[in-house]
Amino acid sequence: MNFSERLRRLKRTVRLVRRGAQVFRATGVGQSLGPMVAFQLARDARRGRKGSLAMVHLHALGDPLRPALVCGETRLSYGELEERINRLSHGLRALGIGPGERLGAFLHNGHEYLELNAAMAALGGICVQIGYRLKGSEVAYLLENSGARALVFHADLAPAVEEALAILDGRTPLSRERSIASGHAPGFRTYEELLASGDPSVPATVSGGGYGGVMIYTSGTTGRSKGAARDFRRMGMEPVLSFIAEFPLRRDERHLIVCPLYHSAAAAFLAMVLGVGGCSVILPHFEPEEVLRTIERERITSAFMVPTMLGRLMALPAETLRRYDCSSLRWIMSGAAPLPTDLARRVEDTWGPILYNFYGATETGLVTIAKPGEHTARPGTIGKMIGGNEIRLLDGDGREVPVGQVGELYVKNSMLMDGYHNNRAATQAASKDGFLSVGDLAWRDADGYYYLADRKTDMVISGGVNIYPWEIEQRLHEHPAVQEAAVVGVPDPEWGETLAAWVVLRDGMRATGEELAEHVRATLADYKRPRRWTFVDALPRTPTGKILKRELKEQAKAQAAS
Repeated sequence: MNFSERLRRLKRTVRLVRRGAQVFRATGVGQSLGPMVAFQLARDARRGRKGSLAMVHLHALGDPLRPALVCGETRLSYGELEERINRLSHGLRALGIGPGERLGAFLHNGHEYLELNAAMAALGGICVQIGYRLKGSEVAYLLENSGARALVFHADLAPAVEEALAILDGRTPLSRERSIASGHAPGFRTYEELLASGDPSVPATVSGGGYGGVMIYTSGTTGRSKGAARDFRRMGMEPVLSFIAEFPLRRDERHLIVCPLYHSAAAAFLAMVLGVGGCSVILPHFEPEEVLRTIERERITSAFMVPTMLGRLMALPAETLRRYDCSSLRWIMSGAAPLPTDLARRVEDTWGPILYNFYGATETGLVTIAKPGEHTARPGTIGKMIGGNEIRLLDGDGREVPVGQVGELYVKNSMLMDGYHNNRAATQAASKDGFLSVGDLAWRDADGYYYLADRKTDMVISGGVNIYPWEIEQRLHEHPAVQEAAVVGVPDPEWGETLAAWVVLRDGMRATGEELAEHVRATLADYKRPRRWTFVDALPRTPTGKILKRELKEQAKAQAAS
C-alpha cells in the first residue's frame, strides 16, 4: 500500500470517527449509555457481536427493560429480544447454518424478522428475503437461485411452501426438516420449538460469525427478480452515519413500520432505530385508518412510508384526519418511489414540516436526502448527496453531462451490493469504473440538488425526441380530480412510440381524457401530451409501491390488438 492510499484511508477513518461521535451525541445514545459505549462495543467485537447484534446487546446491558418491539400482542424489551436472538442462533446452528450459509425468510411483518436476521448475523449467515405475496413457483425459484439450505416461514404461507418443496424435489439442500413454521403448520417443526432448544445467555459462537449478510431480490418491475447480495463485513458506515445526521432520529424513537420488512428500506430504518435504542411498532400491513389509530395509541414519533401510502392517507376525509392525534410525529421519511410534489405539499399542510424524501436502492444503499420544505420549494427534488457517496450522471457514451442535463445516475459508496447473485452479466451491465447504476435518469441543478427524470427503461422516444413520463405524471397529479397517474410509451407506426396514460380519479370526481390532455398541454410541450387515456380503479404495483409499468404496456398492446 503506497503513502497516498494510507493517507486516504486515515482521513476516511478520522472522518468516520467524527461522524460517529456526532451521531452518538445527537441521537442521545452517548449521553444515555455513557463511557461504557466504546468499551463494550470493542469487547463485543472481539466476542463476535458486531453491527446491530452488538447494539442490541449494548441496550440490553444498559437498560434491559427498555421497550424494543411492539408487534400485535407481543411486546419485547431489549433484554427479552436479546434472549430470543441468542436462543435462535443456537437453534439455527444445530440445523447446520454457519458462515456463508443461506436461509430463506418467507415472513409477514413481525418480530420474527428481526430475531432471524440478528441470529443469522451472529452465525455469519446470509438471510434471503422472500416476499410473502409470492406463489409457490416463485418461492421455489428464489430458494433454488439463492442456494438456501433452510427456510423460516409463517404458518399461513405453508401451502406455498409445500408447492415450492414439491417443485424443488430434492434439487437443493433445503428439506422439510430444515423448514421451520412460525405458528402451527402440520408436518413442520415450529419456530418456538427451535427457540426453546437454545441457550438464552449468549449467542452461538462460530469462526467468521458476527456480521452476516443479506440477499434481497429486486422487485422485478422490468423482468425476473435478481438477488442483490450484500456482505455486512464489507459494508462501510459512513453513508449510514451521514444519513442519520440529516434527520432527527433519537433514542426515544417510537417508529412505525408498515412497509414490507423483506424489502431493504423498511429493514434499514428498523436497524437504525434499533441502533439508537428506540422502539419499533410493527403493523402486519397498511390500512390507512389503522395507521392513524396506531400513531395516536402508541405515540408514534416517526415512520417510513412509500408515496402510495402517503397518498392513501391524504385521500382520507378531512374529518377522519382530524379525528386522530398525530402531534407526536417528528419525522416521516418517503422513498422507494418518486414523490409527487402536490402530495408532499398536502402532507406538510396536514402535519407540518416533517416530511423527508430520500433516494437510494437495494443495490446502492442511501444516496441523497431532501429535508422538509425542499421538495415543495424545488419540485421533484430528491435532495443533496449524502456524505460517503460519489455520483456521476453519464450520457449514452459514458461522458458526464453538464448541470441541468439528464444523464444516467451512477453511484459509488461503501454500501454498494457485492453483485447480483449468480448473474455476472447483469452485475457488469450495471457497473462502470466502480460505480453502479440501477437505471435511473437524473439531473442536477447549480445548487447541488438532484432530480429524478425517470427510469431508463421508462423513457419514451417519440419521433426521435426523448420524453420523460415522470414529468407528465407530476403535471397530472396537480389536477384536482386525479388521485394517481402513470404514463408509458406504446408502439406507434408513425412516431415509433406514443404516450398512453392510466389515471385513478379521486372519489366522487370526474374528468375526461380531453380535459386532462388540455391540462398537460397548458404547461408542457404538445408532444408530451398523452394520446391514449385509460381510467382505472387502481394501478398495478409491487408490494413496495412501485408501479408495474410493464403490465401497463402489456395492457396497451392487448388493447391495440383487440
